[in-house]
Amino acid sequence: MHTRLLNYFDAIVRHGSIRKAAEAVNVAPSAINRHLLELEGLVGAPLFDRLPRGLRLTAAGEILSLHIRTTLRDYGRAISEIEQLKTGTRGQVTITCIESALADILPDAVRAFADRFPRIEIRIIGSPADEAVRLVSEGQADVCMIFNPPPRLPLIQVAATEFPLGIVAAPDHPLASLKSATLTDLVGHQLILPDESITIHQQINNVLASSALRLKPRIVCNSITFMSSYVEAGGAVTVMTPVGIANKLKSGQLVFKPLRDRGIPAQRLIAGVPDASLPIAAANFCQHLRTFLPTWHITAGGEAA
Repeated sequence: MHTRLLNYFDAIVRHGSIRKAAEAVNVAPSAINRHLLELEGLVGAPLFDRLPRGLRLTAAGEILSLHIRTTLRDYGRAISEIEQLKTGTRGQVTITCIESALADILPDAVRAFADRFPRIEIRIIGSPADEAVRLVSEGQADVCMIFNPPPRLPLIQVAATEFPLGIVAAPDHPLASLKSATLTDLVGHQLILPDESITIHQQINNVLASSALRLKPRIVCNSITFMSSYVEAGGAVTVMTPVGIANKLKSGQLVFKPLRDRGIPAQRLIAGVPDASLPIAAANFCQHLRTFLPTWHITAGGEAA
């Protein structure tokens, strides 16, 4: 089947309607619909249920969608490797990354990589950890960066580094004068804590479960950006790594005090790939991360180095 036909089908799957798919690929809706009917004729079965609010994959469509994404991914890899063979520098790499590393670490990593490989196209997708893993597993991204990967994760780890977990507060907060802190120090203070979509949430719960301590956050949130901005405004305190707030630590807008509670491990940031068979551009980026991640750190004063 022609690559264009596969791309049109994949666009319909991703956008849920012929009109939106047509806009995405800059083709007339009638042409998209004609190609869809052609594909359904080739397959011999309807691929979408036509619903009032859009299109939904049929069982046959689900099967074909999985194979088409694999085909397009492999085709993209082949083109990338051919370009790399011809020029030694061209290709594409897609990186999906959690919010905190997207703010601090990834910009520095990508800048250094882009300086070395100026003709490699880089695509970046910000995602929660579970979504980042899904995108890589389904071939929609080459590399993901997440904290604290669970056991038996369907990824190969290609690079890693660790950061402490601590409390974050405004410089005039009562806890800002501490050298280090415990979760007990948070009692009686206004708290904003991460929700269950952030791995820190479960680690805090594990420590609390083994003690009589109970923490009642006023706000629960899934955004590092919101939590740090809320804390910066004064009054509240949160728990996070220094990743994602390096500039605010460096400028003195926030302070970070490491937690010394037993049972709270260092937070492990990893870069993972779905398998060892990577396009050359993505493999080059992974090699870059292997040397870059261990050297990126935040000093005691909050400065990224």
